[in-house]
Amino acid sequence: MKKSGLFLAIASLILVTGCGENGTSVNSGDLSGTSTSATTQEIKIKLTGEGTVMVGKTTNLTVTLTRDTTKAGFDIAMADDSIATCSINNDGSVLITGKKVGTTKFTATAKADATVSASLDINVISVVNPVITIEADKTLATQKDTIALTATVTDYDGAITYNWKSLYSKGTFTGSTTSNAVNYSCNNFGSDTIQVSFQVGSDTFKKTIPVFVKADHTTGWTALSTADDVKTKLLTGATISGNYYLTSDIDLGNYTIPYTNSSFAGVLDGQGYSIKNYTVTGNTADKYSNGGFFSATESGSIIANIGFDGVTIGEKGSGWGTSSICAACSGSLENIFVSVTHTFDNSSLIDANKWFPFNSALVGVFKEGSTYRNIVVNVNKTPEAGFKTIFADVAYPAGGSQGTNAQSTQAFSVVNFYTDSTVVGGSVWEWGSPVEDQTTYHTGINWTNATVASYADLDSHIFDIKENQMPTIKALA
Repeated sequence: MKKSGLFLAIASLILVTGCGENGTSVNSGDLSGTSTSATTQEIKIKLTGEGTVMVGKTTNLTVTLTRDTTKAGFDIAMADDSIATCSINNDGSVLITGKKVGTTKFTATAKADATVSASLDINVISVVNPVITIEADKTLATQKDTIALTATVTDYDGAITYNWKSLYSKGTFTGSTTSNAVNYSCNNFGSDTIQVSFQVGSDTFKKTIPVFVKADHTTGWTALSTADDVKTKLLTGATISGNYYLTSDIDLGNYTIPYTNSSFAGVLDGQGYSIKNYTVTGNTADKYSNGGFFSATESGSIIANIGFDGVTIGEKGSGWGTSSICAACSGSLENIFVSVTHTFDNSSLIDANKWFPFNSALVGVFKEGSTYRNIVVNVNKTPEAGFKTIFADVAYPAGGSQGTNAQSTQAFSVVNFYTDSTVVGGSVWEWGSPVEDQTTYHTGINWTNATVASYADLDSHIFDIKENQMPTIKALA
């Protein structure tokens, strides 16, 4: 394989003209101008786009015409249309199609003044399939650390303009993001995916690498090490603010969490540890509704890198929206593992209108602006009636077209949701509809025969992923 000399291609920004099949002129149509000039002598044309295209592929050029008070537009032409052709798209851009290997010239000319034109060399190359690799000096880091990244492209000899992105905004880049080497500054804790890409014509080639940024707990954080720590600092009722982290798995010893109408407004970093063995109850004054580890989480709150294991929801947790973590979530959940046993048949509460309350293994209500990423939920299949009458993800999503008072769109985000249950999406209710975008849902998983590849979107820094086993949260190295 050939390794490219990784160098920066300078974007083409020049004046151009264009052409069509058999060298004929193609009318671009009427393009609006912005000039206040009364003459045509000051007309300018600017071209933006990529001049390299593969055989049988396309690339788009943007022609910008300014100071054309006639609003006459421009013509396009190609010197040799056996090598490449050009045409006008509906949006006014120019479509270049590669026909055979070679180089030809594309030209755009102002209709109002034929002396105003410019050209761009069109280089048609054979179809290629470049391979991109990313090397990182580390993929597990701590806030304020720097990760050095280098991209290498093989099987391609052309000029390359790189494009680096942090897909989940845990860090920022220093150095040019259009070069093959950058530094990634670790700003926010959690899972990120770094992507590098480049284009050949309209074809994009890309590669990603997962990284994990550990939180720096040096200052401003409270450690939770015992069951008493959890009870006195997190289960106090009212509004809980501040930053907290687990130092180990914490067993609550089948503790029953009372309904307190609490709201979590802080940050909880599990560091890959779990809070285990507790029972959820709802509000006894309202048919056991709105219960959870917290009653609600507020906008801006973060719960991440944590397991809620051995959760029990019974008859006293059977009310509207009662769930393992919270009844109403307005914050962010990331890298979460939940294992719950639902011991009560909610359908036994059916009313005269044939409605009965729903609860959830994760949260009761997906509120507007809330986010959920990398979630694994195990709903124990016994008792069967309980398994069939609890949603794995959410009982009542906010928004959607079916709720009688709902907004028209759902303004929450769910990315990478895994469960053994098929009861997902939530119910139609007054303010919402079932989850409309389940693109990254993976449901009905048989944990005992699913392959490692089944969990490709989960971050292996924080999830223990093994063949034929349920993924569980794991302590960070």
